[in-house]
Amino acid sequence: MHTMLTFLSRTALLGVVALSSAASLAQWSNATDPQNVAHQRAVEAYENQQYALALHNFESLMAAATSESSDAYVEANHYAAMSSLALYHRDAVYRVESFVEKFPESPLALEARWELANYHYKRKNYSTAAEEFNKIRVRELDRPRRDEYRFKLGHCYFEREEYEKARVPLYEVLEVEGDFQSAAQYYFSHIAYLKGQPQVALDGFEKIADDPDFQELVPLYITQLYHALGLWERLKEYAPPLLDESSGLDDESVAEVAHLLGDAWYRDEAYDTASPYLELAWEGTDGPGRNPEFAYQVGYMRYRLGDWRGALDCLPLATYSEDELAQNAAYHMADCYLEMGDRARAKQAFKMASTPEFDLDIQEDAFFHYAKLAYELSFNPFDDAVVAFETYLEQFPSSPRRDEAYRFLLQVHMTSRDYERALKALDNITNPDETVRSAAQLLAFNRAVELFQNNQLSQALTFFNRSRANNVDPQLHAETFYWEGEILYNKGDYLGAAAAFAKFSTTPGSYLSELHNDADYARGYAHYKSEKYTDALSAFRSYLETNPDDDPSRMRDAELRTADCFYALKSFDQAAEYYDRVLARGVKPLDYALFQRSMSAKLDEDLAGQLTRLNQLLEDHPDSRLVVEALFQAGRTHIERDELDKAEAKLLRLVDDFGATPRAKQALVELCLVGVKQGQEDKVLALWDRIRNDYGNDNVAADAYNIVEPLLIRRGLLDNLPAAVGLDGDEIEKRIFESASYLALENRCEEALPRLEEYIRQYPAGRYIAEAQFYKGNCQFEQGNPEEAYSAYVAVLAMPAGEFTEASSLGAATIAWNAGDHRAALRHYETLEGVAMLQTNRLEAAIGQMRCHYLLGQENQAADFAARVMYDPATPDDIRRTAKLWNARIACNQGQHSTVLQDLDELVTFGGSAGAEAQYLLAEHAFNTKNYDSCETMLFGLIENFYQQEPWRNKGFLLLVSTYIGLNDLFQARATAESILTNVQAPDVQESVSDLLFDIDALEAAQNAPDANTNGDETPNQEPESNDE
Repeated sequence: MHTMLTFLSRTALLGVVALSSAASLAQWSNATDPQNVAHQRAVEAYENQQYALALHNFESLMAAATSESSDAYVEANHYAAMSSLALYHRDAVYRVESFVEKFPESPLALEARWELANYHYKRKNYSTAAEEFNKIRVRELDRPRRDEYRFKLGHCYFEREEYEKARVPLYEVLEVEGDFQSAAQYYFSHIAYLKGQPQVALDGFEKIADDPDFQELVPLYITQLYHALGLWERLKEYAPPLLDESSGLDDESVAEVAHLLGDAWYRDEAYDTASPYLELAWEGTDGPGRNPEFAYQVGYMRYRLGDWRGALDCLPLATYSEDELAQNAAYHMADCYLEMGDRARAKQAFKMASTPEFDLDIQEDAFFHYAKLAYELSFNPFDDAVVAFETYLEQFPSSPRRDEAYRFLLQVHMTSRDYERALKALDNITNPDETVRSAAQLLAFNRAVELFQNNQLSQALTFFNRSRANNVDPQLHAETFYWEGEILYNKGDYLGAAAAFAKFSTTPGSYLSELHNDADYARGYAHYKSEKYTDALSAFRSYLETNPDDDPSRMRDAELRTADCFYALKSFDQAAEYYDRVLARGVKPLDYALFQRSMSAKLDEDLAGQLTRLNQLLEDHPDSRLVVEALFQAGRTHIERDELDKAEAKLLRLVDDFGATPRAKQALVELCLVGVKQGQEDKVLALWDRIRNDYGNDNVAADAYNIVEPLLIRRGLLDNLPAAVGLDGDEIEKRIFESASYLALENRCEEALPRLEEYIRQYPAGRYIAEAQFYKGNCQFEQGNPEEAYSAYVAVLAMPAGEFTEASSLGAATIAWNAGDHRAALRHYETLEGVAMLQTNRLEAAIGQMRCHYLLGQENQAADFAARVMYDPATPDDIRRTAKLWNARIACNQGQHSTVLQDLDELVTFGGSAGAEAQYLLAEHAFNTKNYDSCETMLFGLIENFYQQEPWRNKGFLLLVSTYIGLNDLFQARATAESILTNVQAPDVQESVSDLLFDIDALEAAQNAPDANTNGDETPNQEPESNDE
């Protein structure tokens, strides 16, 4: 076409040249021969495209012309300007415009304008070219040049994107066969394509489909237009050859054709036929080209062909927007997960599909399946199965699945662990049948147990009563009385607890319960705590007779309490029998049983038997807290048996090894008696001096004085007697004190306190000062004045250790603990540990030190005491669990999860808040060791079994998102994180989940980053080369 345009231009030019030459020849015929020769040479040079030579010659002719108005000058000026234009001289345009301006009537002016317009056209200055073409009067052009003129003018407008202006001249070219008809057809069709006139564009492109100049461009347009017009059969027939290498299409165009062809088959649901085309298109498309619509199409095709895994590679890309496409994508993802057996992820996808309201049928079906899976999986990050089905029924009350949903809802109520919400839902069921009442009974019972585990005792009792109101299951009905007994026992209502345990035992259904064997044991303890020893004895013996094969440690404890009851009832022979049974079992610890057995023997006047068992205790249990009491009692019994050397040995051991205990000063008194009996007066006087100096204000000084008085009289040593002896004003002091102490012991504290204060004021160093301060502390505490009570206890503790030191240490420690002064509490618990004789107080000291060290952040010390508390058989179960929990926390804080895994498992089994925390710590250990699958399972367990423990549930949700990130399952990570963001409003959780979503965004962006060379244009933007370039 380039050649054709050049030929047309030159032919027209030569016509003008011929006319001009004829005139010139006529002019030059009268000239001399040299001028004629110069003219001829200029013309020949121009015709031979020797434009520089032609320019020189024509300018010479212009100089030689006789007049600027002569034909010779005009002709030479014209061709000089044309030569300059051909040479692209800087002044070429100026010379042409000057010529036209100077000689507008010349026949050569039209030629000059034409060549100037073509000059700008060739240089792609389309705006200028269009202006120049518009200066030409079309009717002055011959017909071939008119077609060229219209085409080039239309093309200029096309390039300036003035499509409406371009259409008119291009259309005029279409009407006439010629060299420009095909090119005009291309541009005219392209404009129709751009203007949304697909049929016009298609008709035009088909006309030039076989034109060699357009056969590489037009097929792509035709393919697109077949698709746009829905001419699917023609598209299926036309497009396949374009995918061959011989078609010459580049990879991007091949991908586009494959996409269009695949879409045609896809619309016919011929997915197996569409598959190779769409897969080819998907493979050849990167970055933005893989838009949500394309991703959904490929994913859905794979889904229909059963390629579940392949479908899941594409469908998530269509879920990021909020539209019907995203809803459909999530719905089909859910089905893929179901087919792959991954119901947990299917549940998340169904939930995503159930939220939008674009397709109500899909929304309903997705919601139903989500609710069903929430029930089947028995775990629920947020909306449990109850809420899911209730919401479903609320949104779709006329659903054909309504009855089925109600059936599921009832099953959910039976298995849901969110008992309180389940009960509220059950309240909405009208005309409940026995199945519903049975569910209500069980759910109320389980809620009560849950509250009991969280130490919410009053609320638990309310729900046990509610369960009792639906008496469908006799066993469950009976067990409510047992648990009522446990609650009342923990609240200190021991008589009420005993009655509840008795009620359990006589209620039908109790014999079927595993708790039946526990009832007598529990009832025995309730009576024992109430000091109803006869009733306690009956209960404990009933337990022992009916449960001979029960846990040995419990059997031992029941026998021990039976012995204690006989002991308290002064049936010492029977007490001895049961103490012996405990000892025969050999279940440790045995020191208490040995000691009590020894005291039974003494009270039964079997002093030898007493000493035998005390010596056994001292030999077999040298670390027992009862060693001090055993030494003291053994010493006194040896004195009673007149075995003075043995008595002295025992008592001296007590004083030397346990001098800080209250029994040490009493042992000194007994040693005075031994010395008197031995006749060792100097030894007695030395002991007296020690007692007088160390315990001058203590009652033991008076007791010792009564023993040594004859010796002191005999030796003349009655001077400098300690105040405790009280020879002068002692009787008055005694009476003041006794009147105050009587009121304190009668718990008439309001009357006692003024008298105690008076005694303390008058006798700041009196004989009863320690006792008075102790009673004052007790009364102030009872009156609700813990600060005054604390001061009194501390005053006792500032004195030498005595019989009130132990109780004062406990009182001071308790008040400091309650006041949150953990450092002071710790000091007093340490004192208590050093002086305690009672086993319960020794344990209390260990528990208190564990608590204080823990809350003071002294983890190593707290862990040491936690171990003591954990392994002390007398530790209450709730305290033991706390010790295990704190010990586990400390170990986990120090990165030693593996050392406490067994304790964590036990805590999980118990349940409650501690169980939730333990389950979280186990999951955290799995996460830290990158065992993500195990972590996911544990977190599901946390959410399922501890849904009411909100702080740990929320921490579990966040860790679940991190677990999915660790598994590189960004879809589940995002779905879970967005669900958290919607359903959990706690600010700290919102902040944490926002950070996690930021991380997920970054990871997804990294996965979906487009190729640097990707071209996202979707429509061809090519054009044929201009024919005259």
